Amino acid sequence: MKTFAFAMATAAILVSGASQAAPINSAADPSLAGAYIQDFEAGPSGNFVSQAFGGGVTISALSSADVGSPSFSVAGDFAGNYNTRDRLHISNMGSEFQALRFDFGSSISALGFLFGASDSSWTLRAYNSANTLLDSLDIAPVFGSNAGDFFGLSGLAGASYATLIQNFDGIYANGGVDYVFVDNLAFNAGNNVPEPGSLALIALACLGAAAARRKA
Repeated sequence: MKTFAFAMATAAILVSGASQAAPINSAADPSLAGAYIQDFEAGPSGNFVSQAFGGGVTISALSSADVGSPSFSVAGDFAGNYNTRDRLHISNMGSEFQALRFDFGSSISALGFLFGASDSSWTLRAYNSANTLLDSLDIAPVFGSNAGDFFGLSGLAGASYATLIQNFDGIYANGGVDYVFVDNLAFNAGNNVPEPGSLALIALACLGAAAARRKA
């Protein structure tokens, strides 16, 4: 009986700790070990409403309060500045979008990106395929920084897409499009390792079977 009670307590602890999402503030975060990095250097370049890129990610510009026909650019404007790296990156050229969506070809557990030139806050949200919000992160303005400011989310249980949306604050409290850059989008594919809650249930089942054999 004591063994069963201990197993129940252990399972409760493991279940309560399952799928704990957490913010990422560095490209070197352990949750992104082995991640696919879309640096946009292979293109395609140009202006897009929606476009598929390597790694199975599709990026789309979303309609918003100030942009009824949104798009985004893959270009080299201000390359090497405002947290961009190398030659190409995503930009809204100061007028093209206030919201982006990232759709992943398979579920992911973590994502992050370099983000630059923002003068308002932006919010990153991750969702699963049932459109359930898994976690969100408010990104404070980085202004003119070129220090490699990196933002993201980890510990996501089967995220299938994410959105990045401008908030109306700072100098954009009354509206307007914040000129921003996105580069080095990194994401880690989900895996088939059972979640902690599943492991707890498996352990509990094994203990229960062992106890039943002893009683028999």
